[in-house]
Amino acid sequence: MRKKITKFLAGISVAILAVTVLNLPKKHIAAAGLSVSCSSSTIYVGDTVTFTVSVSGGAGMVAVSGAANDSDWFENNSRSYTVKGTSAGSLSVYASGTIADFNTEKDQSLSSFLTVVVKERSKPSNNNNNSSSNSGNNDTPQNNNDDYNNAPSNNDTPKNEPSNKTEKPKEEKKNKDSSLKSLSISEGKLSPAFQAGTTSYKVDLPGSVDTLKVSAAANNSKASLRGIGKKKLKPGNNTIQVICTAENGTSTTYTIKVHVDEKPLVFVNYQGKKLGVSRSAAKLSKKLFEETKLTIDGKVVPAWTNKSLHMTLLYLENDDKKDFYFYDTEKKEVTSIYRPVGLLGENIAIIDVPKALQKRTGMVFTTVKVDGKELPGWTYQDKAFADYALLYVMNDAGDKVYYQYEKTGNTLQRYAGGAAITQNAYEKLLKAHEEETKQLKLIVYGLCALSAILFLAILIICVKKRKPKHFNKIDVKGRPLSKSAEIEHESLVKMQQEDGENF
Repeated sequence: MRKKITKFLAGISVAILAVTVLNLPKKHIAAAGLSVSCSSSTIYVGDTVTFTVSVSGGAGMVAVSGAANDSDWFENNSRSYTVKGTSAGSLSVYASGTIADFNTEKDQSLSSFLTVVVKERSKPSNNNNNSSSNSGNNDTPQNNNDDYNNAPSNNDTPKNEPSNKTEKPKEEKKNKDSSLKSLSISEGKLSPAFQAGTTSYKVDLPGSVDTLKVSAAANNSKASLRGIGKKKLKPGNNTIQVICTAENGTSTTYTIKVHVDEKPLVFVNYQGKKLGVSRSAAKLSKKLFEETKLTIDGKVVPAWTNKSLHMTLLYLENDDKKDFYFYDTEKKEVTSIYRPVGLLGENIAIIDVPKALQKRTGMVFTTVKVDGKELPGWTYQDKAFADYALLYVMNDAGDKVYYQYEKTGNTLQRYAGGAAITQNAYEKLLKAHEEETKQLKLIVYGLCALSAILFLAILIICVKKRKPKHFNKIDVKGRPLSKSAEIEHESLVKMQQEDGENF
């Protein structure tokens, strides 16, 4: 009986719990959203439409642009914007922003937009006006209510516009002729001769010509021209374009390719050769040199100078070979070549080696090939140093320095003044030096011994040859000695006796 009661109570408890759970309020989980809605999809010019921007399930800063402009904080709410249609076309509102989702607590980049069509109002026709005025049922013309009958609603679109629109006057056609009637130049002759249908020409001019005047006339008086007038020329190739634009905007381009002779006009002498000042474009590192002008033989030529180092360069050519050269502005002569190159990571310039430096002991002055470039330098006469060479160049600081090149490793380093040497040669030199040191020590020891022997021999000889000297008392008759003389005499006699005893 007790068991039945327990089971009954347990069943009632489960039923109550189930009913409670089923009746708990349900939680609706929805993602954050951003939307744009409007009061009507189509309106007429002069009417207004309301756009509504809404944020649901989240919060964040929203930017509104287009027909309405705003930027504000939205937190699960909406905001409306009323816009008037001022002309036929469309009205669009864009909304975008980063919205924090209330459920996931994560930021989401959301955007939305909506477009409303704006139409012109339909205009009443003359027939409608007449019929309205003839009817006596209404004093108000029927077409006055057309605007209200045709006003757009949320679900309706405007009625079709009347077919009897007023025709626009036809536009006058503009002239499309963009050809030239004439084209001429102040120097030389065009090749081929000018023709309106030919748009490409060539002309060759001597090197003395540096300007050219271009003249042209359009075939149609309403066309416009560009590219005519005085043109500055450079040696070599130049391109001049004359553009004729017709009244309707179309255009035709006439091209003149002008070649100015690049041969030098000024010449200088260098090592018995005649070099011309090149008229070709040339550039140097602005770190060392700046471009300037120089007058030679009454003609202005381009030059490059380094005022701090007192150096001037000219760009000279001979048989199509062009290089920079040092030019002495005082003596007005070329002194050396200057050919900047990059060599194994070093920025150097090839220069002439003065004759006084070309002779070096144990070396031969010749042309050395380094990294595919030929430079003046020295090689060693000793075959053991066949892989070594010496170079004389100018570094990027303007200093003239020596570099030593090693062929097998293809390396370049500043030369400190010591000769290159192999390991075998070094070991041989070291052994020879040790032998020389030993021999030198023996000679020094022998000389010291010989000197000691000679010193003793000389000392013995001196001692044997030395004899004592005796002083006798001499009486001088007729003249007695004075007291002082007597004392001196006795002193001498005593010294003589002592010397005798010592020997």
